[in-house]
Amino acid sequence: MNIPALCPENPCYRAEIKVDILTPTVFLYSTVNNMAISRELPSLQSITAFESEFPSEDVIIVGDPVHSKFLLAGAVTANRSFTFLTAVREARRLVKIRVLQPSIKPEEPPEEILILTGSDWRELLVQYAQAVARKAGVTPMKPAENLTGYCTWYYYYTAVTAQDFQENLNALRLHRESYPARVVQVDDGYQTFMGDWFDRNDRWPEPLETVARRIRKAGMEAGIWLMPFQASTASRLYREHPDWFVTDENGETAVSEGWSPKPDHLWACLDATVPAVRDHLATIFRTFRAQGFTYFKMDGLGFALKNGRRRDPAATAVSAFRLGLKTIREAVPDAFLLGCCSPYLPCVGLVDMCRVGPDTQPEWGTMIPRALHCSMERWWMFDRWFRADPDVMFTRTDRIRLTLGECRLTVLAGILTGVTLTSDNLGTLPAERLALLRRAAQLRMRNVRPAKWRLNCYLNTFSGTVDGKAALAVMNETEQEMTVEFSDFNLPEELEEILQPAGMQKNKIIVPRHDAVLLVAPERRTK
Repeated sequence: MNIPALCPENPCYRAEIKVDILTPTVFLYSTVNNMAISRELPSLQSITAFESEFPSEDVIIVGDPVHSKFLLAGAVTANRSFTFLTAVREARRLVKIRVLQPSIKPEEPPEEILILTGSDWRELLVQYAQAVARKAGVTPMKPAENLTGYCTWYYYYTAVTAQDFQENLNALRLHRESYPARVVQVDDGYQTFMGDWFDRNDRWPEPLETVARRIRKAGMEAGIWLMPFQASTASRLYREHPDWFVTDENGETAVSEGWSPKPDHLWACLDATVPAVRDHLATIFRTFRAQGFTYFKMDGLGFALKNGRRRDPAATAVSAFRLGLKTIREAVPDAFLLGCCSPYLPCVGLVDMCRVGPDTQPEWGTMIPRALHCSMERWWMFDRWFRADPDVMFTRTDRIRLTLGECRLTVLAGILTGVTLTSDNLGTLPAERLALLRRAAQLRMRNVRPAKWRLNCYLNTFSGTVDGKAALAVMNETEQEMTVEFSDFNLPEELEEILQPAGMQKNKIIVPRHDAVLLVAPERRTK
């Protein structure tokens, strides 16, 4: 057995923040910096170990919930490096937060860190989100309507054909009163290989410009899926320009194994510090924009942060990623950009929308609960950093293994974020499922924040407003029914349930396992 040798750490920026909370500090809010699942823990944790370390990315909060004392430390910028924060507990006391920025050399200026204190951890997260947005020049977002749209992925996956797409476009046009889709997106499955975005496979015989024209003629915006920073080693792009890609320490192309089948499965990362690569990126987006596409789903963005050697030796993975994103943003300033599989902080100010949870699926399993947990734990990002995409809703009854209640959970996630996208074939939906889809398009809960929380538990009750009226959203993804007492949330004794809809409820409501409700206070009567 070969035992690996110890390798010295590269010198980088490190700092410590003293935690000066004298009362017992047992509260921890921690998170990860992207939509991927890297742990199976709620964001709120109880930290009671005698000695231990508790990691987070971008932002961390520690505190004493009994005495309402909280401290937040968070990165405001990610221009050259990510920020990793670690709460350190020694002898039953939380004594410090370590700050690590691995891409910042000791002599370089670090990424900006914000420290806040206050009595409500939720308000600290809102203040932090607002500070990041101001720094990035992002103005507060108050979209008047939910973002509605259709993509083929969760119905057809990569087997989608142009005929499938056209049939669904026809159904969307016929059912616009029930679900007025704003965007219709050509999804993964049209291209020959990753990276060859202008080369269609045999299932898509017509030019994509023709497809975009039909979408617009049907009264909707044309969208398209692509992975701008990736190309498989089987692609024409890689064969023609092998010097455009990030390399390893031996000068060989650095590859990652992606989700595509062989021979399209080995993905190389375009080096955005190469001027010709930036010209290539701009050409792709300008060409699609000239063909009539105004909505771009940019997938696999996390793969763009491949460690390795780039043409510019001073560049970091983060700075090169941002350089590529800026190139795209400048190429299509009027287009709508959705980032997927992306780190959040480097994207702020460069994308219009970001996926805030992992992929969902049309059966319960583990993926839907994970997607719900991750999406809703990023509630403080919604409409502050970008529009938040929780992935598609499900309302259909075919090609699916979800109960009606489980479908309602996915719909409520869309109502809370204001992004209500679907992959369902509207031509096959029964009337009651079309009605659920209509509610998804029409209802929006604003000013979302956790209404009730417990350490070591996932967030599943959220307060806010619907049409200016006080509202409470309950997502019961657990295996037991939940009894929701209205008085626990300082709400009137009578509320209207509008998601199912179950009508007026008095004092309490019972939410079955794997189901959801949306409760709204009635209109105030005036004399």
